[in-house]
Amino acid sequence: MSTDPVKRPFYTVIPLLFSQTVGAFNDNAMKAILPVMAAYQFGKASMDEVNQQVSIVLILPFVIFAPLAGWVSDRFSKKKVVSMTLLAQLLGLGLLSYGLVRKDLLLSLIGFFLLSTQSAFLSPAKKGILKEMIGSGRLAMAVGWMEMLAMVGILGGIWAGGRCFDALVEENGGWKAALILALATMALAFISWLAFLPTPSTEAPKAQPFKARVLWSHFGDLRDLLRDRTLRGPALGDAWFWSLGGFFYLVLVKLAGEVVVGKVGIGEIYGDWFLLLGLGIMAGSIFVAYLNRGRIELGLTAIGGLIMPASLILLYFSDPGGGFFTIGCLALGFSGALFFVPLNGFLQDQAEEDRRGRVLAAANLLTQLSGILFILFHAFFSSYMGLSAKQELLVILVPSLLVGFFTLRALLEDFFRAWFHIFLRIFYRIRAIGMENLPAKEGALIVSNHISYADPVFIGAACPRKVRYLAFEGLSRSAALRFVFRLTETLTVSSEKSLDSLRRSSVRLKEGMALCMFAEGGISRLGPTLPFMRGPGLLARKAKVPLFPLHLDGVWGSVFSGERGKFFWKRPLRFPYPVTVRMGEPMDPTEGNAEDLRRRVLELGRLSFSERMPHAAAARSRVLSLARKAGRSPLIEWADGSTLTRREFWNCVEGRGGKVPPEIAFWVEHARVVLEGDERIAERAYASFTRAKETNLWYQEGFAVGEGRGPWEDSWFPWIPLLGQRVAFFGGKKILVVKPGSSCRDPFTVDGLASELNGLVSMNLPPLGGDSNLFASSTADDVEKGSKRGSLGRLLCGFSYHHSPADGFSIKGIRDEPELIRETGGVDEEGFLLPT
Repeated sequence: MSTDPVKRPFYTVIPLLFSQTVGAFNDNAMKAILPVMAAYQFGKASMDEVNQQVSIVLILPFVIFAPLAGWVSDRFSKKKVVSMTLLAQLLGLGLLSYGLVRKDLLLSLIGFFLLSTQSAFLSPAKKGILKEMIGSGRLAMAVGWMEMLAMVGILGGIWAGGRCFDALVEENGGWKAALILALATMALAFISWLAFLPTPSTEAPKAQPFKARVLWSHFGDLRDLLRDRTLRGPALGDAWFWSLGGFFYLVLVKLAGEVVVGKVGIGEIYGDWFLLLGLGIMAGSIFVAYLNRGRIELGLTAIGGLIMPASLILLYFSDPGGGFFTIGCLALGFSGALFFVPLNGFLQDQAEEDRRGRVLAAANLLTQLSGILFILFHAFFSSYMGLSAKQELLVILVPSLLVGFFTLRALLEDFFRAWFHIFLRIFYRIRAIGMENLPAKEGALIVSNHISYADPVFIGAACPRKVRYLAFEGLSRSAALRFVFRLTETLTVSSEKSLDSLRRSSVRLKEGMALCMFAEGGISRLGPTLPFMRGPGLLARKAKVPLFPLHLDGVWGSVFSGERGKFFWKRPLRFPYPVTVRMGEPMDPTEGNAEDLRRRVLELGRLSFSERMPHAAAARSRVLSLARKAGRSPLIEWADGSTLTRREFWNCVEGRGGKVPPEIAFWVEHARVVLEGDERIAERAYASFTRAKETNLWYQEGFAVGEGRGPWEDSWFPWIPLLGQRVAFFGGKKILVVKPGSSCRDPFTVDGLASELNGLVSMNLPPLGGDSNLFASSTADDVEKGSKRGSLGRLLCGFSYHHSPADGFSIKGIRDEPELIRETGGVDEEGFLLPT
């Protein structure tokens, strides 16, 4: 269950995102302008030294004022803090401009220091206000946008500052060109303050009152941060990224000075390089925001950590003016976004409400101290050792490789999970519903239907927290699966050690694990949901945790399901393939049994099935469109070899086909009713067709429609042959439904139950054992029964049911209205409907 206090629309953060982007743009435009101005006024030899001074001045306020900034952010309304800091930009830029008027570089650096001080107070406030505005559910996406736009501002400011200075300097001179640009940034600062004013207010948390020790408490906060095992890694990773970025900035400016002849053009060339970095970061941040919808995907950090050193290698061996250098800049920016955006989101989400400002300020302190250290490294390599810019890239490659390795080692499970989720985002469209029911940290036992080998991946991609799984111990005989189970902390259960398995699972649930069980005991290779075992209820009662029913809809038909008689080796039916993962409200395990739990899961499936079915006029349009396809192909064949094509059938429906064969007269009448506008029959026909198609019956070469209860034959004909592009063969007592061109020998005879309101309700389905290509890994005791003599078959997908001695047996289909079924008296232990 969600604990987010607010759920404001996402657009309410747009003013904040715009204003912080402009602020970053202003800071870095001036950061880019001052070194190239020094190169123009005092010579290229001074540029690297001034660049180092400007970089340190940009960082120092974050070190000096970090604790005070964190306290202010925690003590006062973050909206007021952000508003005041945006307005304070004008003070810093004003003093910087005055220094340029006086041609006093030191005074301009003091103004730049004030501008950086404003950023130090803005940083924890702008990050802390995000969760207060939109909560945890969309925080990862908001952080992705914030970091992307901050980078756009940083790199856009460097690009624009360098280029604009080069455009103005020859006509106006260094001091005046810088002054013109400083005044332009003042105007932008005022606009950013005005743009932020419509942001909604947030409540100020009850932080401690100000005490003098707050001023040096940041080292204590930093110590606490580094002792926190959850937050230490993300904070160190964030510090590494920004420090590497600062180092790389100094190296690129130095490289621009090495490749440009003369004083003019340096700003333009390194501005272009940083624009490429910005485009890469923008693309990477958008990718992270897209993949992070509803969750924070830390595995992307491991992927980014591996690509970053590869990008540095490419930059080292590339000509600065060539295409490979361009690719290297783009790749470094993209991989950098993959690395730091998830870390930043995780840090913000995991920090507690009343200390989030201090945590973020401490993380900023760590980043700035690390940044100063890397500036000193650059000064040592550049000034003392005399290394070239390319040689410095080679030096920084070594720690980059180490960081990539240790990040992968720490996030190995998340690394593979991220690749799976990237795959899913490309090939699947996963619709997650009801995930707010799942608690953020407490123990939870999720119980789901089981349709395919990819079900754990679908559930993991949909749930906002990590989910572990309970698997059959026999699967761990495979070395590959043993590795997967260890990596994903999958628990195993066996019939020989069931009590021990129950105890271990109970302990993990009590520790706060979210554990998923597939209560059918295996993958349903028939299509319908099988009966549930009692294990989930026993485990939940022992662990004293709630049960969370979950249903996977639309998975039958994916390459990972048993549809078409085989797993994996088949062409996808759709691209991208839609899947719905729907979670229900928690269930007290003491208040129901396995059948009650199964009914809840079926109801979730019914809701998902109903949502993907066309209704009313849309159903009629869909039915007629499908039914009229392939007009020249045969719809009906007789034993004497005569045929009736689909077009000829519709001519009969429309009264243009002459005499109607008596055996299909009721087919024509049914089709005519829909043609004349009956939407309810169209709904029922399409739902029945879909339900039949989502069983193992449909991939048979053919089958015979036997006798069933209710309007059985009316629910099959003419719609299922019409909609499914099958041929109906009249050659005996039973009508055969076969694939076109197929010679069906010894067909399976299907019987079951249909109803007036919902059409096909249940079927006795073909056995699985006859297909040698099917489920080669299945064991004998694992084979499912498709049919049972004397029963009405298994309930088809998209139905839920209610049964009691007083009320009888009723079902719900695509419409939310119960239908009493008098032909059945309930469901037996094997999941078959029993006749009355």
